[in-house]
Amino acid sequence: MLTKSLLFTALLKAAAATPINLDQRQTACEDIHFFIARGSTEPYPGSQKDVVNRVCEGLSSCGYEDIIYAAATLEDYCNSAYGGVANGTAQITAYAESCPEAKLVLTGYSQGGHVVGDILGGGGGPFQDCTQKTSAPLSPETSPGNQIVAVTLFGDVRHTASQTYNVGTGAAGNGIWPRSDSDLGSLNKFSELIHSWCFADDPVCGGAGGSDYSAHIAYFNQSTPEAAAWVKTKLT
Repeated sequence: MLTKSLLFTALLKAAAATPINLDQRQTACEDIHFFIARGSTEPYPGSQKDVVNRVCEGLSSCGYEDIIYAAATLEDYCNSAYGGVANGTAQITAYAESCPEAKLVLTGYSQGGHVVGDILGGGGGPFQDCTQKTSAPLSPETSPGNQIVAVTLFGDVRHTASQTYNVGTGAAGNGIWPRSDSDLGSLNKFSELIHSWCFADDPVCGGAGGSDYSAHIAYFNQSTPEAAAWVKTKLT
């Protein structure tokens, strides 16, 4: 079986991302606004842009901004994930304050799923050979959490087995670093707003036996229409 280090080396072979200045993020108020946390080493905005395009098609006020973070590989994973949580929380908070009527949608792929899950449920702790700084969860009762209407996760590193929002053949599997009971308790306050796609053969989210790299990158051929259709149900 592949070690976690070798697994990530095999999985994270995309072009290095180009940093984006926080001042370049979109700030105009929209009725529907996505925050995208891309997968490790994906260029901005990454594979999830097609989900956004499908949801926004035909809508007059719908768009996205990238959660600004390094999306680094294992060499700097903990700093990368924490940076995504910190920046994402700040971006979502700022947008909600400026646009209190906006409906917010969060989406994260692979390491980006880790980031989005930690934004909602809090996180931190040891991962591989590093320790991620702790972060506090959002509340669904107060801003910005009460403006979030939908969350999509794909191939989440922290996928946890048998949650009500798990979707796909890997729903019963644990990811590489499943969530603790305390983090899961906080995340599950948003459970009605979350769909988390995982394929059983995906070694990142699907658990024991997963060894198919192609399964980890198959979500956006197979699950994009379903994900977009589900998000649309949460916008009404």
